[in-house]
Amino acid sequence: MTASARSSVRPIGPAHSTIREGVIAGGLGAVAVALWFLLVDGIAGRALHTPALLGALILRTPDPIGAADGPNRLNLAALYTPIHFILFVLFGVLVVFLIHRATKQPSLLMLALILFAVFEGGFTGGVAMLEQTALGDLAWYQVAIGNLIAVIVMGWYVWRRHPDVPAIWSRRLDENG
Repeated sequence: MTASARSSVRPIGPAHSTIREGVIAGGLGAVAVALWFLLVDGIAGRALHTPALLGALILRTPDPIGAADGPNRLNLAALYTPIHFILFVLFGVLVVFLIHRATKQPSLLMLALILFAVFEGGFTGGVAMLEQTALGDLAWYQVAIGNLIAVIVMGWYVWRRHPDVPAIWSRRLDENG
């Protein structure tokens, strides 16, 4: 890397708040997944079925599929939606924290990628196992597509907030390697 390229790389400063950026990234991911399932459920003619089904599972109702299609669909979806957003916000804060820390310790980027792969594989695998019993026609690939959409949206936001991060990682890896 040339001296001019190194001087153009700025470290992440106080203008970057891990909590604020994580909440925004997580919120964007949550909205992306919610819109995806609104589309999937709308095409199937059962608006809010997926969040209602997940709300019924949280309440451990004996027949989550019937409950999700019943008159309490809106209540069950309203129960699940804040949980959905909280989980995504927590994930967003973790992602941004790892991005910020990885500028100083690039090996954390690999840890973040491994954690993501384990999380995604475990979550999608769990949905695939539940699919036949508790989730009915909510397919594992619908969940995987929703998660991929969320990762793209969250990644786009984080990338826009941190356009210098690849250069910082490259410089740090050059210094350490």
